[in-house]
Amino acid sequence: MTEVAGEVADGLIIHPFSNEKYIREVTLPAIERGLAKSGRSRDDFEITYSPFIVSGKDEETFEAHKAATKQRIAFYGSTPAYKNVLGVHGWGDMQADLNRMSKEGKWKEMGELITDEMLNTFGVMDEPGNVVGEMKSRYGDFTDRTSGGFTFVDSEQRIGMVSDLRA
Repeated sequence: MTEVAGEVADGLIIHPFSNEKYIREVTLPAIERGLAKSGRSRDDFEITYSPFIVSGKDEETFEAHKAATKQRIAFYGSTPAYKNVLGVHGWGDMQADLNRMSKEGKWKEMGELITDEMLNTFGVMDEPGNVVGEMKSRYGDFTDRTSGGFTFVDSEQRIGMVSDLRA
């Protein structure tokens, strides 16, 4: 589908459940193949990517954001279609475990399987003042547009999502 997008579309919005390695090794080459088929160049195609972002004004907020984002990553990772996204880092076998656990209703336990390494691979985990610079460093050479996907935990510890905060 990504190759077809490169061939016929004006751009592609890459799902947050992706990562730099997968994008560079799988997504971008597929886009380039599609562009070549249509005789177009990368200048004719816009890529939007909004990674997960973990940050916080203090340690308590930061830890709450980490836990909430780990839950989101575990949820997406439980989907069979995303096995290859985990697989580029050698985590593909985890997809079956996450899928099984989702069917068992073990949502909290699923999030506990996501390590800090995985969390930082699927997004940016840093102090608030460093987030934009880290996004530019990791994704700036291939991303034309982005937005922030900030997970938040309210005063009653409910998990929510705020997105489309243009950077």
